[in-house]
Amino acid sequence: MHHCKHLFMTKMISSTIKSWGLLTLFVLSGFIVNAQYGYVHMEGETDFSNVSPILSEIDRGQIMGWALQDNGAWISEKGRIPLSFENKEKPQTEREKLGQDNIISLQLRRVMVGSEQYMALIHIYYDGDYEFPILQEGWTKFKSFDFYVFKANKLEELFPEDFEYNTKWGVNLNTFTRGTVRDFEQDKGLIEDEIKKAVLLVEKGEVVNNWNLVFGINPVKNGEDVGVRFKLVKTFRKDYLVDYYTNEQTWEMNINRSYWEVRTNIFKSFVQDAQEYLIDIDEGLIPTSHDSTYQNYYNWGVVRYQMGDYTSAITYFKKALNKNPDTEDFMIYSFRGNAYSKKELYNDAISDFDHALSLQPKDIMDYSNWVRNYFNRGVAKFYLNDLGGACKDWNKSLELGFGQAHDYIMEYCE
Repeated sequence: MHHCKHLFMTKMISSTIKSWGLLTLFVLSGFIVNAQYGYVHMEGETDFSNVSPILSEIDRGQIMGWALQDNGAWISEKGRIPLSFENKEKPQTEREKLGQDNIISLQLRRVMVGSEQYMALIHIYYDGDYEFPILQEGWTKFKSFDFYVFKANKLEELFPEDFEYNTKWGVNLNTFTRGTVRDFEQDKGLIEDEIKKAVLLVEKGEVVNNWNLVFGINPVKNGEDVGVRFKLVKTFRKDYLVDYYTNEQTWEMNINRSYWEVRTNIFKSFVQDAQEYLIDIDEGLIPTSHDSTYQNYYNWGVVRYQMGDYTSAITYFKKALNKNPDTEDFMIYSFRGNAYSKKELYNDAISDFDHALSLQPKDIMDYSNWVRNYFNRGVAKFYLNDLGGACKDWNKSLELGFGQAHDYIMEYCE
């Protein structure tokens, strides 16, 4: 077990006298310490609130891919759009088996960009590479994902209340940022981290997003049979390209060659389930949704936290817990613990992180967020000058797979 080094053997870089007293700043690697008020900001402090869990999803078993063959016949397959030259007599190469496109999962998650609500459309799919491409030998199959971040109000255009069957339209998502990550199976938290990173780079002006996504939609009804056909078209952020791909005649041509198809109720749920989590964030309004009162207050608390209004976030989390004091959802305690830390209420934060850690995650996808409670509890202990306790928690988080703790252990623990 590592123990903390003495953290205050640091270089004083400035001091100044103000009317309210002496302010002395010390610089640590990754820390800024206000010596008079005992405030410490850890620049690497983990904040996992910017990207929500999955709000809605279409999985491989729910979606059919259709493609018009060169001989004029249509063929379909679950989770895969076939090539236009599928030949059952000739064995396919490994790359051809991926099809024109394929889907493992299509997800929507909410993303906060400043105080605005955005959505991330995440497309997870099978991918692969040849070790020797020319010889087409040494194939390795893996999973990859694309993501597109766009303003949440665009959901209304994907499936409007007054839609009509047997019509076609294209929605310009006007993406804020996008990204692709190949071979990500080893890191379950990578999707969230990559979205955060991409948003931050655009916000800082370090990256200009030149890519866009147009979502083409065609609800169809033939007697009792109803469904929604759609396509995802990646394009550049050029007006003439957007005009082309959102034109009805263009979609007539595109969807007449290949498309995805799901039942109408599945596509409707995909859009509307995500909309349920969009909360009116105007001041003074009580949160409303079709969920339970506990969920209303919880959602409202998360939004307030993401806006930096930590006092209101704590209030709403308390209201939620008053409605359901026996909840087994560790995330509400994780969020409130971080909010307490932001308010410098470190003992309250530690109490909430303790409670969060006592509630084991029920879904393996939540495990990485649960582990971060050890790291963030260590941060709170550091604020209280419990350096041994901080190092113990950082070591525990590293042991359980949270790699970010390594740098703090190496720098401040021995």
